[in-house]
Amino acid sequence: MAVPYVSRKRLNPRDLDAEGKFYPAPAYIGEIGVNKIAEEISESTTLTPTEVIGVIRSLLLIVPKYLMLGYKVRLDSFGIFKLGLKNADTCKGHEKASEVTANDIEGVRVIYKADSMLSAKLDKPEYVKLDAKYINEETEQTGSGD
Repeated sequence: MAVPYVSRKRLNPRDLDAEGKFYPAPAYIGEIGVNKIAEEISESTTLTPTEVIGVIRSLLLIVPKYLMLGYKVRLDSFGIFKLGLKNADTCKGHEKASEVTANDIEGVRVIYKADSMLSAKLDKPEYVKLDAKYINEETEQTGSGD
């Protein structure tokens, strides 16, 4: 399998007045949902697609529970999930640990790190550039990329 990519024009965040330059970027050709994934898992197991969907939905209930309790959640051969805290805009840091309060936290985010086994499966793939009809090279500019 080859990883599809396109040429995407990006601005220099340090010099927004400079002309953007083109870089390779992943080409997303669509989304795959739970139903399609369940069908494919069903083909290689004794579970029906409905049973697989039930397992996935249960996983989506259980993982946040353990993250909120302070656990890192490892899904063997897939990766590890953990919470990160977003500092509030007003949080400038404190001189003493005792000064840190919940008011310094704006929210949480989920951090995911792929397992080395999953990363190895994605290591050194072939690449295929998609036809220019998928991107307008002259007008598309993004600062962050997709």
